[in-house]
Amino acid sequence: MKRNYQIATAIYLLMLFYASLFPFQGWRLPEAGLLAWLAPRFPGHVSRSDLLVNVIAYLPLGFLLQRLWEGRSGRGAALMLAVLCGLAFSLSMELSQSALPSRVSSIVDLITNTLGTASGALAALLWQASAAPAGWLGGSREKHLLPGPRAEAGLLVLGCWALSQLAPFVPSLDLGGIKNALKPVWYTAHDLSLFDLPHAATYWCNLAALGIVARGSIRQRSLPLALFLVFAAAVLSAKIFVLGRQLSLEALSALPVAVLLWGAVCFLPERVRGHAAVLLLLVGFAVYELKPVAGAVATVESFNWVPFRGQLARELSGFGTILEGLWPFAALSLLLMVRTGSRLRGAAAGGVCVFAFVFALEWQQITIPGRSADITQPLLALAGWLAPLVYLGHEPAD
Repeated sequence: MKRNYQIATAIYLLMLFYASLFPFQGWRLPEAGLLAWLAPRFPGHVSRSDLLVNVIAYLPLGFLLQRLWEGRSGRGAALMLAVLCGLAFSLSMELSQSALPSRVSSIVDLITNTLGTASGALAALLWQASAAPAGWLGGSREKHLLPGPRAEAGLLVLGCWALSQLAPFVPSLDLGGIKNALKPVWYTAHDLSLFDLPHAATYWCNLAALGIVARGSIRQRSLPLALFLVFAAAVLSAKIFVLGRQLSLEALSALPVAVLLWGAVCFLPERVRGHAAVLLLLVGFAVYELKPVAGAVATVESFNWVPFRGQLARELSGFGTILEGLWPFAALSLLLMVRTGSRLRGAAAGGVCVFAFVFALEWQQITIPGRSADITQPLLALAGWLAPLVYLGHEPAD
């Protein structure tokens, strides 16, 4: 288990290193010196999006570091080590950015990165408390969730889906913005020819598969379907209160259709049920990948071999696309691979198949109007596939 967290932490540090110093061009020593940005002078205007990006980017690092060290020392000591490590890494990145003309070093970034690390470490502490029978959340967990870390991993998958729907995470209660967010529902309801069937099919498949994931995490007596529908409806409805997001009739139609699909799948034997959910995920993802953009002109685009170039250009909304690429394959792994007896060989073979499948779909996007082929999506799919295995460690398969 600890080795898995060591590998995951090292990979995430490399990702932060890449994101912090991209595009790695134009290095020069700053005239004011490498440490000039450390002076206690705060900028007159601080962007909310920048603050959110800096906090969110370091949340997983704090979570991983806390889980990595809490077995070697007390939880309080592990928390301090996690925060100090996040502070040291952020400091090294800000120092390096001061030598890049395309990046801006700031003491505000250092503070918010450290805050993100601390928040992630605290989240890991709370998550552990929920898993412990004697913890303050242990009773609630025992009442509502099935035993074992698989139920917790299922909740994490559901959380990633919810966050992917709510990126860029900037709330807005502006009445004009809310009306604009509801426009797609209004226009499509008055002209059903505008209904985007492939877009709706993606939602249908995804919500039905997520319902199966929820069913594998929540105790039967807790009415998993009803709870999941309330959860999904709340997430979709919350989109109208997020800056730049819109609610669509296609998304709302997924709630009743997912109930029908979910009910049909639940009549199948348990092992076949998992495979049916896997098929739903793959179909939903393939439809999403191969769907042309309405009104776009068909052109032949070049394949982008630079990872995360688009996400780094749109930092906050980029988190949403990253989560959209991660959660389906984390769910796929949770439904399929963790139920096999050969964990290591299954992880390797499954990872190769996942990467090849998504790469083939991305390559097809070269000729699809409005779509851009990108190496980032296959890498995200591979990361999503491996993530549950890191969390579950060496737990025996069913």
